[in-house]
Order: sequence, then C-alpha cells, then structure tokens
Amino acid sequence: MTDKPRIILASGSQGRQAMLRNAGLPFHTIPANIDEDAIIARLTAGNRDIKFITAQLATDKALHISAANADTLVIGSDQTLESEGALLSKAVNTADAEAKLKSLRGKTHILHSAVSLVRDGEVIFSYTDHASLTMHDFDDDFLENYMKKAPDALTSCVGGYKIEGAGAWLFSSVTGDLFTIMGMPLLPLLSYLRTECEFSL
Repeated sequence: MTDKPRIILASGSQGRQAMLRNAGLPFHTIPANIDEDAIIARLTAGNRDIKFITAQLATDKALHISAANADTLVIGSDQTLESEGALLSKAVNTADAEAKLKSLRGKTHILHSAVSLVRDGEVIFSYTDHASLTMHDFDDDFLENYMKKAPDALTSCVGGYKIEGAGAWLFSSVTGDLFTIMGMPLLPLLSYLRTECEFSL
C-alpha cells in the first residue's frame, strides 16, 4: 500500500541491515550517532540494570533519528554483553578483543538485545530479549587461530564474535533466540509491524 510510512533503521550494523533485508522489509539506513558511552555511564551511575540500559540505548537511537524524520517508522536497536554482572563494551582494538575473549572463555555470559520503534518522537513498540552463551575453555593457540579467521568481528561486535560465522566455534552451548544473539529480536518486531502497521510480504 502506498500510504504506509517509510521505515528507517537507525543503525549502521551490517548484521541488523542483513536481518531486515533478508526478511523482505523495505527500509533506509541512517546511523544514529549518539554518545553511547555517556548514556551507559549515566544509567550505570543511576543503578539501572543492564537490560534497562540496553532498551534505553535502542530507544535513544530511534528517537534521535525520528526528530528529523516526520511520519516515519524508525527502528532503533542495540545489544549489550553481561559477564558476571558487569557490562562489557565493544573492544577498541585487537589487543582489547583478545583480552575480552580470554575473560569470557570457559564461562557463560548473557547477550541482551533490544529493539524500539518510534514514530514522530513517540515510542510505539519496545522489546528486549536475552540469550545465554557458554564458551569452550579454549587455549591460546585456538584463540589466535580464531582471531585470524574472524578479524572483522573482533571490534565490530560486542562479544568479538559473530555466531553465524567463525564465532560458532567458540561455544559449547547457547540458550536463546538466534536473532537475539545476532543483535536484534527480529520476530517480535516483525509481528508488531504485521499486526499494527499492516506490513507483510
């Protein structure tokens, strides 16, 4: 239908773009350049839990882009990693990624993924999910080989891995939705777009 609002994904993530594209959803991409570190610091200081922080990051991205795009559905999404109660950020370089992966090996960590849908500055849908992932207790040689196989994931993904790629070798078990692990709870978003916004294949 021609009267449907256009959709903007407020993220530069190639993984999230691929999810929406593969699902057949028409959208444009405008990355939201917000200060995520400042938001995390403020919410952490306010004793907000990691699930709340993840949802707020997704919402803030969508609100930021919505402010300049009237009558548009803006999708904001974010993912955080929780390890032993602490929030871990993306690695800033390869050495940092190596240190983070060493801290995660042999342990179970949680990925929180959130998506928010905003129209004209109003949040009309928000959903947060989580998945638990247990890494093998791999040795340094295995880690070195992995890092050579997946250099792009080391600093572009919060855990330093892509579960749909070579990152699958890192894990002994996972519990949760695959889309959530990949960075966005896609199915709840598509369900809302289908039932409330009349989008479909």
